[in-house]
Amino acid sequence: MDKNASLFQEYEKHLPISVIDELKTHITDKISTERLQKILDVLVERYNHAQVSAGEAVGLVSAESIGEPGTQMCIAYDEKVMIKYDDKIHISKIGEFVDSALNTTECNEVDGYQFCDAYGISVLALNDNEKLEWKSVSKLNRHKSPEKLIHIKTKSGRKITATDFHSFVTRKHNQIVSISGKELRVGDRIPVIKYLPEHCTEAISVYEHVEMPAQDFRVKREYRPTKMLPAELALDWDFGWFVGAYLSEGCATQGIVSISNVADSYLNNAKRFISKIGLDYKDKLNDRGFAQGRDIIINSSLLARFMKNTCGSGSAFKKVPELAFSAREEFVSGLLRGYFDGDGNVAVERGMLRVSSNSEELLDGIKLLLNRFEIFASKSKDHKQHYLMIPSKYARTFLEKIGSDIDYKKAGLQELARKPNHQDYIDSISGFDDVLVSVSKKLQLPSRYVNSATKRQKIGRTALSRHVINFENESRTKGIDVSQELNVLKTMLYSDVIWDEIESIEYVSKSQGYVYDLTVPGPHTFATFDGIITHNTLNTFHFAGVSEMNVTVGLPRIIEIFDARKEIKTPMMEIFLKSPYNKADKIRDVAFEIRETKMSDVIQEIQTDIFEQKMVIKLDTVRLEKLQLKPADISALVRAKVKGISMKTEDAAIEVTAKDNTDPSAVSKLKEKIKVIHIKGIKGITQVLPVKRGEEYIILTAGSNFKEIIKLEKIDPKRTTTNNMHEIAAVLGIEAARQAIIDEVNKVIDAQGLNIDIRHVMLVADTMCVSGKVRGITRYGVVREKTSVLARASFETPIKYLINAALVGEIDHLHSVVENVMINQPVPIGTGLPGLVTKVK
Repeated sequence: MDKNASLFQEYEKHLPISVIDELKTHITDKISTERLQKILDVLVERYNHAQVSAGEAVGLVSAESIGEPGTQMCIAYDEKVMIKYDDKIHISKIGEFVDSALNTTECNEVDGYQFCDAYGISVLALNDNEKLEWKSVSKLNRHKSPEKLIHIKTKSGRKITATDFHSFVTRKHNQIVSISGKELRVGDRIPVIKYLPEHCTEAISVYEHVEMPAQDFRVKREYRPTKMLPAELALDWDFGWFVGAYLSEGCATQGIVSISNVADSYLNNAKRFISKIGLDYKDKLNDRGFAQGRDIIINSSLLARFMKNTCGSGSAFKKVPELAFSAREEFVSGLLRGYFDGDGNVAVERGMLRVSSNSEELLDGIKLLLNRFEIFASKSKDHKQHYLMIPSKYARTFLEKIGSDIDYKKAGLQELARKPNHQDYIDSISGFDDVLVSVSKKLQLPSRYVNSATKRQKIGRTALSRHVINFENESRTKGIDVSQELNVLKTMLYSDVIWDEIESIEYVSKSQGYVYDLTVPGPHTFATFDGIITHNTLNTFHFAGVSEMNVTVGLPRIIEIFDARKEIKTPMMEIFLKSPYNKADKIRDVAFEIRETKMSDVIQEIQTDIFEQKMVIKLDTVRLEKLQLKPADISALVRAKVKGISMKTEDAAIEVTAKDNTDPSAVSKLKEKIKVIHIKGIKGITQVLPVKRGEEYIILTAGSNFKEIIKLEKIDPKRTTTNNMHEIAAVLGIEAARQAIIDEVNKVIDAQGLNIDIRHVMLVADTMCVSGKVRGITRYGVVREKTSVLARASFETPIKYLINAALVGEIDHLHSVVENVMINQPVPIGTGLPGLVTKVK
């Protein structure tokens, strides 16, 4: 083999070392140099023919495959959502609402993903403290629906239909994290509304919900009301009770509203409300059914139209009126009492309150109103009706907040409230790791009481409440501080959601052409009318702790990375420190040293005199003291940085005079120039935020200067990083930049719960870095470096590349994929590589 060593060495310029090493294992010493050279020449030819061009479309396709799921995180057209505008809650199918907005406002479209800005619209969102709050919507979105969607049903009967790329939220490691629909499994828990926070409406305008009666004499008499309704109705208990009674026991025809019940207490409530609004009624007995009944009959076409317009008509089509969701609590309390006294029953032996209806929409509204009082109900259905069940643990709250006027139902509620609670299998919390064991050990308590829950990662809210009370008592008695752990446990205990277990997941066919979503900056979640809290489309910003330190994430961040933009919107760094500077007592001092301080930061006031062409700068002495600087130091710095001035310093004031008296704007220019003078810290680091990670503190920054930061003695350069891959390439080289691209894309993917193969990301990173510089997936990046004329022309600007190639007589050897596809011949990869050899007689 020694005689061929120089030949192998020569061909190492044309072939990978691994290919040459493989060839050596198949060659004997007997082969001649001429024969070996022919073999190597054929090998080089085949290798070059099989090689995919460095900027080939495979990288572009991978980039698209990463971005596409981010635009398909949507729910089905028929999913109802709670939307607040004009300070009132409205219930709407998300498809109808978004379609209407897109059809009436300026709409944008990117790769089939349509969106528009949203103004004055809020939705109910879940924050990191597991509290629900109304948050503004920034965008309304829709996308072509895939053929199959996933349909999820929870143990409490809640349902949602979405794309399998859609991101949900779950509880892990005592945090709310997003998870792709594809990764959800039966048994996982997702959040469902337990408490509905609402700033309430005091009254409504009646004629917003019913047309004014016609005054024309030609209108038939039965349509001309003899008595008008009040123009405005207070949303009080009586009004709420009457609405609830209508939903359970009421009927509305063209000119009549009737309430049917035999209980005096029930009908007396109806009579009181009718008299309050100035209408007459009749109390009639009837012989319908198996026993004699009673009807309160109100002859009022206006009231009939109001009830039908707001509450529906017919047992299968009734619904809770939208006005109830924004109403005062006393209205809601009255509505629920009127409804449950009519249709509800108390099953003491089974440990629940129960109500049934032919209308699922009605029960969905009732369970949402129950959430106003933190009462959680489950749904079920048989072949006849829909049911709502309230566990016995809410009986005391129901009795206090809602109550009953029916004696036997009130007695049943009181008995249910006194009895021990039946076990609630739905209201259990997961994802709390070993916090129960940890606090037990700290308080020197036996851990056997919490081992089972910790192992199963499931604990009921009632059991958790007992543990919290016990831990608080032991902590006070023993003087042991477990406040941090108790804060975690109280976040779990007092959350505004039930962590509802998924009972089934199945694929269903699409029902409409589009799927829809909302973008909610901040919490990145919103609630459906059925109560499920779901994640929204790839968000734009994540706030790192303070409002000045927002970090671009989601789809905008992926675009930013793949475009290889040198000026990114929100540069940031994660700075790790050497010991002992990474401890609580040192971290703030280091952070203060790193943060850039400009002249504007130490100026208290600037007084300008354009006639004298001078200014007086008053310095902030407190700030200077923190920076360990004196006015003389600032004066010297200004003198060194700014030319053409004369200065004098007196106490904490600097007088600056411009020598050029001919330019009237000289003082203004001078003022702006002085304000940006760098005084201390690292240039570009505008904000710093110390945070604890594990057992050490690190510093998050707004702004980036990787080159200067890693020079500092206190910094750990091996772990410190930036989200600007160009800075990494300049300091650490192209391989480090490639890894940074992979890491940054994975951060976005993991944060959104997407399921994308890591090899796609690696392939894109390789494509962007193969030339030795970071190139974007753009016409000025990797596309420009393609060796094929046709491949370059296939991306966005074909005429430019074709004309330039024609001018210089460039030849396309058709070595790669795109150009061969364009001219309809086999591509030189995979099965397109081998040729067919046959003997012909």
